[in-house]
Amino acid sequence: ILPGKTVLMLGGPHRGGTTVLWECLRQHPDISDLGNQEDTGIDLSEGIFMQDVYPNFGIGNEYAESDWRRRHGGLGQYALLAEKAVHLNETHRLVNEENQARLLNRFGYFWDLSKPVLLEKSPPNAVISRFLQELINIKSPGGESRVKFVFITRHPIANAMSHKAWATCAKMPVPLLVANWISVMEYMNEDKEYLKFVKVIKLEDLQRDPDPILKGVYEWLGLDPSNVIRTHAVKKDTNTKYLKKYCKLL
Repeated sequence: ILPGKTVLMLGGPHRGGTTVLWECLRQHPDISDLGNQEDTGIDLSEGIFMQDVYPNFGIGNEYAESDWRRRHGGLGQYALLAEKAVHLNETHRLVNEENQARLLNRFGYFWDLSKPVLLEKSPPNAVISRFLQELINIKSPGGESRVKFVFITRHPIANAMSHKAWATCAKMPVPLLVANWISVMEYMNEDKEYLKFVKVIKLEDLQRDPDPILKGVYEWLGLDPSNVIRTHAVKKDTNTKYLKKYCKLL
């Protein structure tokens, strides 16, 4: 799968813009993603749900009993688990050739391997990027990195309130949701120093003027930006409505 390929992994806080960025990037003819939900049968086509190598931190199990959820994470609070449970890095015991093959075989079934860039999107990539980099780069020729990361972030209050728009998080307190955002950002920022290729985008910048942002990503990937015409609409401002809802709570 990997010779001559770049694996592009998107991550960031849930409800922070990973999906809109994924929808835009997947339109480039030289990028292959895992497909949409109809193609994969997987919620939001996120790779973390397609594999069994590393944990999903309780995400997708939010309707479980509250005590179980508290102990296993889930949307809006998974990054508050014990660090050793959620912040995986290059020294983790799961980094080995067998798991590399297992992961790439799962993803490779859905990727179009004729394309030079293979895209995967899962928000928790932001807290396990060092682990993923080490795993995917096993036996990389000359020690070159095959994987690049793009993280997308969003205003913490807007992020918290957008969580509460989902039924699974509707009753979660804002301070808890913000604390989870902070934890994701702390892990992400700490790990950036260990990544060979990483780019960070603000959702607000993408919404304000998406085409220059996307052009920069394509060029960073070594792709021709002129080969794609963006048809996916990017809403201009999705923060204001959530900030207004927050103000009503005060």
